[in-house]
Amino acid sequence: MNEQLRTQVRIPRELMEWLKEMAKDQSRSMNGQLVEVLKQAKRAQASA
Repeated sequence: MNEQLRTQVRIPRELMEWLKEMAKDQSRSMNGQLVEVLKQAKRAQASA
């Protein structure tokens, strides 16, 4: 089972606006979009 943890982060306004727009374009919640962006970054790092 995937354990999910809660946290709070401070994000610069321009990144938050970008995240909101990306989430809207992908029909995801902001949380879902942030998780996807982090997963993509993790995959990119692993393949580098």
